Amino acid sequence: MALIGLMVSILCVILGLKWLLGSVNVWYYEKLKLGDKKSLSLPPGDFGWPFIGTMWSFLRAFKSSNPDSFISSFVSRFGRTGMYKTLMFGSPSVIVTTPEACRRVLSDDEAFKPGWPTSTMKLIGKKSFIGISYEEHKWLRKLTAAPVNGHEALSMYIKYIEENVISALDKWASMGQIEFLTQLRKLTFRIIMHIFLSSGSEQVMDALEREYTTLNYGVRAMAINLPGFAYHKALKARKKLVEIFQSIVDDRRERREKRGPGEKKDMMDILLEVEDE
Repeated sequence: MALIGLMVSILCVILGLKWLLGSVNVWYYEKLKLGDKKSLSLPPGDFGWPFIGTMWSFLRAFKSSNPDSFISSFVSRFGRTGMYKTLMFGSPSVIVTTPEACRRVLSDDEAFKPGWPTSTMKLIGKKSFIGISYEEHKWLRKLTAAPVNGHEALSMYIKYIEENVISALDKWASMGQIEFLTQLRKLTFRIIMHIFLSSGSEQVMDALEREYTTLNYGVRAMAINLPGFAYHKALKARKKLVEIFQSIVDDRRERREKRGPGEKKDMMDILLEVEDE
């Protein structure tokens, strides 16, 4: 009986602590942050733990064989309201799940602006495709699409792509069991880098692929900037990527003056020659 009583007491303490910590987020984001907007009606939901929010359960579901389980947990607890409040990527958020609400968010550019978590922007950069304005995005996309736009442009890379695909298939055949998506991503990355950098060395290619993989893991991780965590590793990978690309840019600028008039240009050369109107 004493053991049962102790277990009940421990369970009550754990439940009480969970309620208390959950109440901290509710008080901070609903009572304190809203201020004069307290009368606004927020959808049902769960802010989760302080600082962490619901990221643990989101990432666990995202990496599992059933990613829908994250939304399903909100539906089972709060009903099919179609909108749920939560705390993700360090910011209070509202998740929409119905087709009508998603259509409104994606099509109403006046009420809803595209945005990314601050932690993600630190990794990808404020001047990346996801961080610039619509006009800048349109202009930069036009520039980067030029080397691969049309059959004539793509025909220059067909031989390289064909050779790499055949080589990759032969290599995979001798590897036994493989993780197909990972190998396909590596092959695709190599082809894209060839279009972007033309004749990059194997050492540079391998370094870029390795650092980009680390960066990608950090984008989908909790923003904990401490040694050992994926986000911290991703920040270090970004720093290395900047160093690699800066050395490539410096080298291209030196070679540009010596280039012949008929020499083929890759995407890096085109971007270096662009003048900002």
